[in-house]
Amino acid sequence: MTHHPQFEHHDHGGHSCRVCSSSYNPDHTASVSGICHTCVYKILIVIFIIMISISYIAWFGVL
Repeated sequence: MTHHPQFEHHDHGGHSCRVCSSSYNPDHTASVSGICHTCVYKILIVIFIIMISISYIAWFGVL
């Protein structure tokens, strides 16, 4: 049988982001429920844009 890299055993002691699966060090960068800071900022920006879009839709629906 040949050895495939995807079947290697990984160290489960490290932390990885639940969204992008990149590893991070929780001692240097605090995470919110297992999500890295980069993904948290991306999620917040998307939520902010959705909120603005919904407010414009609601505002023009009233007029």
